[in-house]
Amino acid sequence: MRFTAIVIILWASSVALAEMPTFDPGPRPKTFPELRAYYADRGLQISHKKLSPPEHVEQTNDISYATRSERQLHVDLFVPQQLNDTRAVVILVHGGGWKKGSRTGEHTKAAWLSEHGFVAVCPEYRLSGEALFPAAIHDVKDAIRWTREHATAWGADPNRIVLMGFSAGAHLVALAATAGPEANLEAPDASATSSQVAACIPVAGPTITNDEKAFENARKPDSNYLRFLGGLPEDVPQRYEQASPAHWVSGNEPPMLFISEGNPEVHDAIREKLTAQSIRNEIFNLTGGLHSEWNWEPWFTPTMERTEAFIQSVFED
Repeated sequence: MRFTAIVIILWASSVALAEMPTFDPGPRPKTFPELRAYYADRGLQISHKKLSPPEHVEQTNDISYATRSERQLHVDLFVPQQLNDTRAVVILVHGGGWKKGSRTGEHTKAAWLSEHGFVAVCPEYRLSGEALFPAAIHDVKDAIRWTREHATAWGADPNRIVLMGFSAGAHLVALAATAGPEANLEAPDASATSSQVAACIPVAGPTITNDEKAFENARKPDSNYLRFLGGLPEDVPQRYEQASPAHWVSGNEPPMLFISEGNPEVHDAIREKLTAQSIRNEIFNLTGGLHSEWNWEPWFTPTMERTEAFIQSVFED
């Protein structure tokens, strides 16, 4: 499904999103303890959001979706008894700098989405300490295939799969959404089932890995890029290019919503390419927070409300 970038009339525009804070002029907090103290002085409580699925949602953990060298990869699944009209499945890909993190960290978002009538899938993927790029994207693409193959059993539409990822997970979902056959990023033993998705929501993660900013990050001591891609940019430049979502934009991408953290310009490169290809793309900017604020209130609710509004708008036709 393709949309021209000129179309600005959104279903979301009629939805009143929860408010977010903004920083006052002057010094800003740099850690979450400082952030909590900063807003406490201004009468605002910062709280880590924790939700469990309601009774009408069936949660099943540790379902195997792929095997890598005799090791099983797993998903946690949240299926509501009654799906909403979109019949969509949202795959939630965790962050952690490609080196840490767990699918269980996405359970609160999965609980929220399933309460609102979406099937939610939380996959694990191989981290950089276990296997270098492109292992993680192989795993994410196989999680999409597994989801497509099982969607009808949950009452969902196998052609209405939405990817949503956070931090490093944002990079992986953006890459999965942009990298077609020419990227050569399918696992060698991948099935013929499609790994295409109907929409993609990268949250606060890199969408270009072969620009000078990414190269600067890669050269820092103990760089996550270095661990993930297995070398410096000057040593493996083709790997930095292959891993870059912006590099692969071709006009076959799904609608994309980019969620940023006070810095919407970080997605300018990929959005300009998408717009040039008439692919619908939007930005939603989280203000007044620090990295991973989407897991905390008062940012969690606006993030999830904007997510739901975007998904509904993609499928309202």
